[in-house]
Order: sequence, then C-alpha cells, then structure tokens
Amino acid sequence: MRISPVWPALLLIEAAPAPTPSVQRDAIIAEAASMRPDGLAFDRASNAVRRGGGTTTTTTSVDRWNGRTWTLVSTGGKPPSTEQRQAHERAVKTVPVPGYHRMAPLLTAATGSRTDADGRTVWQIPILPAGSVFTDSGDISRYLKAEARVARRGDRVWIDQIQISEREAFRMNMLIKVTVFAQTLDFELGSDGKPRQVAQATQSTGTMFGFPGGETALVTFTYR
Repeated sequence: MRISPVWPALLLIEAAPAPTPSVQRDAIIAEAASMRPDGLAFDRASNAVRRGGGTTTTTTSVDRWNGRTWTLVSTGGKPPSTEQRQAHERAVKTVPVPGYHRMAPLLTAATGSRTDADGRTVWQIPILPAGSVFTDSGDISRYLKAEARVARRGDRVWIDQIQISEREAFRMNMLIKVTVFAQTLDFELGSDGKPRQVAQATQSTGTMFGFPGGETALVTFTYR
C-alpha cells in the first residue's frame, strides 16, 4: 500500500513538543521590549490610606499620560493647585511610566519557575532589578522579590499578574522600617490584543519613630 508523503509531516507536527517555559519567557520578553510608553495613553486613578502615630491620612488623585507628558488632573476630587502640579511634575520625573513594557527587564531577572495549582507557569524573580519599584523615599527594588504568572490563550502567552513581596525587613530611611510589603500588578489584553496594566494594589506595614503604621494603595488605569 502506498502511503502519501503528507502523513510523515503531519506526524512530525503532532509529535512536536509544546514550547518550553524558557521559550515562552523569551517570547514574553521580546513582546514587552517592543512596546513603548509613547504608544500608551491612559488616566491613572490613585487612592492611598496611611496610618501611623494615631492618625489616618487618605489621598486621592487622577493624572493623565498622553504618550509624551504627564498632567495632574485632580487631587482630592478638585482641580490641583499650582503647588500640587509642581510637586507632581517633580515626582513623575523620577519614576518610569508604568506599563507592560517594564516586563522585559523584570522577567529577564527571573532565575527559575514553578507550576501553580492550576498548571500555570510562574516565574520566580529573587531580587528585582533597579528601577522596578519606587516609593516617596526612592528606589526600594533591591529589597524585593517577585513571581510573574503566565496566562495563555491558544498560542498567545503573556504575564497577567505579578506578586511582589519583601525579601526581608528593610529601612526606607532612618525613620521608617518596613516589615511587610506586598504589591500586586494585574494585566489584561486590550482591544488591540496587547497586554495592558489595569491595576496595582499595594500594602505595607512597619514602624515610624518606633510606632506601628502602614499604607494601603490602589491604582487603576483607564486607557484612551
């Protein structure tokens, strides 16, 4: 019986192994590296609550990135004052624009992976590269570690969540000691099929002047 030459090729395709996690990671890094902040336009709404020394302070703000510059839209639900706009301008100059493009250096720093209960690959980053996480006191990346979870839809793979935590207790300055730091970044595919950061939740606890305190913050992104 004569066998069609098409069959061996089909058998080879069917028997080909699924992409390894490292190949998937390389694909994710390449996509993230190809994305640029000047291709983004979004509003960022922030809500933070700080507790310490017997007081609680809540701050809310909305700012806007148009692909080139930041604009402070509101503070506490009101138009910002000149002083607030100037303070915002100084603050945004020192930190990178958030977005999926920052996944490239982050995932490059991964040294291993595990599989979660749902069978998803989770990349482990033992120490964050410089410039990953900033606070009022500056860059705290060296004190942090992270896990990046891979999402898959058919052949499409991307990171849909990052869990960041402290490597150990650390000091932000001479006054503040942080004992717990937890930050979650969530990403979803946009209408153009590209991953977009949609939320960032942060919780930290520690001491200031020896008194316990902490902060919770939620940031959401609306794309235009």
